[in-house]
Amino acid sequence: MTHQNGESPLTRAAHMTGSLSSKNHPNNELRDFSKCVAVLRSILYQDRPLDKVEFLFMEKQMQVLQIAYLRWKRKHVWPTDIH
Repeated sequence: MTHQNGESPLTRAAHMTGSLSSKNHPNNELRDFSKCVAVLRSILYQDRPLDKVEFLFMEKQMQVLQIAYLRWKRKHVWPTDIH
C-alpha cells in the first residue's frame, strides 16, 4: 500500500533505520548522555548517602565509562606532549 507521498511502509522504515545510523545520531546519544550526567550531578550535589548497592553500581558504571573513554582517546586524540 502506498501513501500520499508514494512511499511504501517498508521504504519509510528503511529511511528511518538509515537515519539512525546517520552522522546526527551520535550527537543525539551524546546529548542524552549529557542529560544523564546532569541528573547524576544533581543527585550527588544533594549529598545524600548512597546505600551499598547504589554505590557499587555507580562505581562500576564510572569504571566502564572511564575505560571506554580512555580507549577512544588513545585512538582519536593526538598526543600533546610531543615537542
